[in-house]
Amino acid sequence: MASQWARTNSAEKEVPHTRIEDESSIQKIYSFGRKLGQGNFGVVCEATHIETQRKWAIKRVNKEKAGTSGVKHLEREVSIMKQVKHEHIIHLEEVFETLKRMYLVTELCEGGDLKDFLQKKKHFTEEETRHIIKSLLEAIVYLHKKDIVHRDLKLENILVKSCHQGNDNDMVNIKVTDFGLSVKMGGVGSENMLEATCGTPMYMAPEVVNGHQYSQQCDLWSIGVIMYMLLCGEPPFIYSPKERLSEMIMKELTFSGPVWNTISDAAKNVIRCLLKVDPAHRITANELLDNPWISGDTSTTVTQTNVLVMMRQEMMRKLQNAPVDEESVAINEALDNFSLTSSEDKGSGPRTSEELSVTPAHLDDIKDSKSSSKPSIPNKKPLTKKLSASSSNGVKKSVSGAKACNTPNTSTAQVTNPLLSQAQKATARPPPSRDPVSKHHW
Repeated sequence: MASQWARTNSAEKEVPHTRIEDESSIQKIYSFGRKLGQGNFGVVCEATHIETQRKWAIKRVNKEKAGTSGVKHLEREVSIMKQVKHEHIIHLEEVFETLKRMYLVTELCEGGDLKDFLQKKKHFTEEETRHIIKSLLEAIVYLHKKDIVHRDLKLENILVKSCHQGNDNDMVNIKVTDFGLSVKMGGVGSENMLEATCGTPMYMAPEVVNGHQYSQQCDLWSIGVIMYMLLCGEPPFIYSPKERLSEMIMKELTFSGPVWNTISDAAKNVIRCLLKVDPAHRITANELLDNPWISGDTSTTVTQTNVLVMMRQEMMRKLQNAPVDEESVAINEALDNFSLTSSEDKGSGPRTSEELSVTPAHLDDIKDSKSSSKPSIPNKKPLTKKLSASSSNGVKKSVSGAKACNTPNTSTAQVTNPLLSQAQKATARPPPSRDPVSKHHW
């Protein structure tokens, strides 16, 4: 006889969780159909609710095969799924449980998973990719606000609910699934960092690969890998048994192949921002949702944001109609001679130790375990006093520590420019009330 029993807390929604004797009790409610997938400990089948004729997917897990650890992960997955409700996250309808098995009734995604969809298409267009990544980001922002880290984002764990054509593009409606490795953090701070190395190697962030403490930023790295694969059909890092994954991650991120010639610099820059080796410099899901490429506002992606360039352009405009005298000529020549080449980005570039500037320990993370010497760490001056060139992966805001990724191939610098005082004199205007650098929040 079936009995209702509670495994919920105040944060969980009301999802029926019913104890039954055997599977025959479920068969009175659902009729089982074709098999949709299979794992090590269970199978997923299509099922139809007999009374309503609505189609569902039922994940049937063998608790004996899963063992104590597997059951623990399963119970955590059920608990997390009860806590979430989002249009791009798989919906859990109800749960049945016997002594030997657990049955999770979820919404049906007849389009299969994104991996199969990608194999059929070879690669997605930039517009199709934008639509998928934006939906994925919205789901991850929702999870991260609840302190939930997915930890296993990959093409196989993104289901296709539906697909419709529009303007020669396939607009795919996705659902994030498989919360077996997900975990709810206790909040922010070092005391709540995660340590377990888990996930799928090809999608794992460097800090996870190297067994270091990590946060929800590991999900953003996985999204970067997914985005790269959607656009070209291949993973960004292909490694062999002779090579360590951590070594491949440190190699130069390349956009080689004819397909990348059709991809905008703005899209490539988003990937660079996501595939930052240092998680402290990696863009967050919230920040990326505001990115012009994600929002579709490509008009702002070509704007030059380097403060030195903008300052020079402003000075040149003011000097253009000014009377010609020795001082203005001198300033004009000085501005012309001032070089910005050290901070300009010409390509994707290798991810070097400069990206690991938060803690020197990261330099040891990525090195070969067989190496007898450690890479040297250059002495660094405080950020507020140095002129620093940005990496190709995006702009860093030196003062606030926030990530910026709105413009491809941008550069950043802390400015202590002696030309400022000269230029200000030439403008015949009173000095500004604020430091011209700080008002740009660099």
